[in-house]
Amino acid sequence: MLSELGPPPLWKRPATLATLVRIILEQQVSLASAKATFDRLVLACDGKVTHHAILEMGQQQLAALGFSRQKARYTHTLAQQVDRGNFKIGGLSRKSDEDVRAAITDQLGMGNWTADVFLMMALLRSDLFPTGDLALVKGLEELEGKSYATADSLLARAEHWRPYRSVATRMIWQSYLHKRSKVIP
Repeated sequence: MLSELGPPPLWKRPATLATLVRIILEQQVSLASAKATFDRLVLACDGKVTHHAILEMGQQQLAALGFSRQKARYTHTLAQQVDRGNFKIGGLSRKSDEDVRAAITDQLGMGNWTADVFLMMALLRSDLFPTGDLALVKGLEELEGKSYATADSLLARAEHWRPYRSVATRMIWQSYLHKRSKVIP
């Protein structure tokens, strides 16, 4: 795979509220659809997605931009948590993977997948393997011609890639997207 496709893209994003909002939008939808909604949000925020802008907009305006009712609620609640000082995104980079995961999954609508993607893309952590990622699961199954029915079976398979499972994840994503002639927007 490496000789055919080259090194996987880093797909780095800043460790910001905007990145968390974009990851919320990417939950269980196509990346293109999430990006289109995120781009409308950026435009509505005059280029800078902040907790103040989100709070000023409110859930109804977020929904008008294309957020589902649930994702508008998650995003608005996250902005409230940031505004109140209950969730400090800037401090996440100094925390362990486990502490970052706990801080993110404590937020409404954010689970392990959201934490894994943020850890990988925003904090550039090297040893993440987001077992809840459909593209990762399907990509690995396609590469190996084998089914992985449980998170435990995926983690067992990825064990020998430690401490660089994030690199393996990016390589599998790259292969998955290449087979579909897609790129991550």
